[in-house]
Amino acid sequence: MAVHSFLSLQLLSAYLLHFSRVSGQTGSVYQLDTEYSGTNFFDGWDFYTGADPTGGFVTYYSRSSAQLAGMINSSDTSPIYIGSDYSSYISSTQAAGRPSVRISSQRSWTHGLFIGDFNHAPGGVCGSWPAFWTLGPNWPYTGEIDIMEGVNLLTNNAMTLHTNPNCTIAGDSRTMTGQLQTTNCAYYPGYNVGCGISDNRPASFGAGFNDAGGGVYAMQWTSDYIRIWFFQRGSIPADILSRTPNPANWGLPAANMQGSCVIDDHFQAHKIVINNAFCGEYAGVASVWNSSTGSCAASTGYSTCDQYVASVPGAFQASYWSVNSIRVYQLVASSPNATSTATPYIASDQPSQSTVSTTSTATPTPTTSLCPSYNFTVVRSGTLNYEIECGVNPGGSDIARPYPNFVVNSFEDCVAGCSYWNVNITANICGAVAYQISSKACYWKRNVGSTPLNSAYNGARLIYYAYPQVTDNPNLVTSSTSSTSYVATVVAPQTYVNPSVSSTTSFSLITGTPASSFTDGIGMGGGSGTATDLVFLFLDHLYLWICRIDHFNHFAVE
Repeated sequence: MAVHSFLSLQLLSAYLLHFSRVSGQTGSVYQLDTEYSGTNFFDGWDFYTGADPTGGFVTYYSRSSAQLAGMINSSDTSPIYIGSDYSSYISSTQAAGRPSVRISSQRSWTHGLFIGDFNHAPGGVCGSWPAFWTLGPNWPYTGEIDIMEGVNLLTNNAMTLHTNPNCTIAGDSRTMTGQLQTTNCAYYPGYNVGCGISDNRPASFGAGFNDAGGGVYAMQWTSDYIRIWFFQRGSIPADILSRTPNPANWGLPAANMQGSCVIDDHFQAHKIVINNAFCGEYAGVASVWNSSTGSCAASTGYSTCDQYVASVPGAFQASYWSVNSIRVYQLVASSPNATSTATPYIASDQPSQSTVSTTSTATPTPTTSLCPSYNFTVVRSGTLNYEIECGVNPGGSDIARPYPNFVVNSFEDCVAGCSYWNVNITANICGAVAYQISSKACYWKRNVGSTPLNSAYNGARLIYYAYPQVTDNPNLVTSSTSSTSYVATVVAPQTYVNPSVSSTTSFSLITGTPASSFTDGIGMGGGSGTATDLVFLFLDHLYLWICRIDHFNHFAVE
């Protein structure tokens, strides 16, 4: 009797859930409102470049900087790539964090069906914290919906709501396949767990998700509920593939979020967000990093998340999103006499938005003389980028020559020496150069504490994770409210022969405009001419000679 009663309740619950889907859509169908795909994918998104709100060890790049660093790519013939830096060794956990990308849609919605098709996600890597989510403009009062989220080596997707007080969910297991974790969605100072449901299928997140070729996440948001489905590659409903989605045909969702929560009071005007953070208040918390079962502390040998992310860049080559498309659908009347005048936004149909300068000013032809032609512009030396600062003497802790016989006969040789340090010995150890014009003396700098004007010198400053978008041009000093950012354009490289080495070094011009935020010495520290500098100078020389010995021993062994 008890068994039959339980089965009856299950059938009744399934019927009621199905009825609620159908009744909520009676006379309506989901019609495409917005599609992000193809070459113009990023034209519909804003790139967040502020500090990570969750305290992550991450530096978010602008669109132009991310393109320059190879962290994003869009094409009509291949999936969208959204990655993170996996080549830079970061010398200190006190520096700016590993470069990555966080984008949010320029459009916003209240209600809708949100479908993301991913081949690969950044999960399954110690230190990573990826998420596909939506966010309102006044957090937590307009809510947050985490569609796909996880950290480190987790294999289960976490679906979570975050709101202001007075919103809880029931989490009835008969109306969903996921497992209820918490019921209170409210944020309180010091407590931001939210109401969460876990999808315990191994392919829902992390290595299992990527090994299976990814899949589709769908989130349905109405006035009555928020529901999330996950479909593994090969099991995606035909109506999703045909762009005529009907959630009533999909079976139980992984998460059914409804209960004592007035949805429309807590969720409004959401934008879609895709990002990959590192460490922070989730992945980097000691209790998570040092968790007893398969902990990242044990598997990596690093006691903290920040140390690992700073020291092992190659681990994050797999920390990327591969996106086929993201589509948003809205309910419209389905009666024969109903007509819709709305034209969907489809990124691939839009005219391209140029990310390079479109002014008519002719770009000067690069020559081997960087000054004065390229004053306060950015040039590329090999794989590295420098802002050229003619008539500037960058102050900071000096480091030695890259090797004892390195010869400098020009400013270009001086810059090439900085690249030799960074590429062949220790990444980002050389932050700038000061070149004394009359004596042809080069001073390689570990950091930059000041940039005084001095006509006897030319300077160059490395553009990298701690200094991605700031210019020292005194004529371009702007308030922090400026919305202008670097606009990169690469012209034909100018190759010159460095007299000190047998190889050649290429320089190519990258034009620049002032950044959205002008801050002196971001992430660089240091000073000029102080007693502290002398101490650092001694320590630098000691450390760098050790690096040099290790470098040459490495080649001797090989």
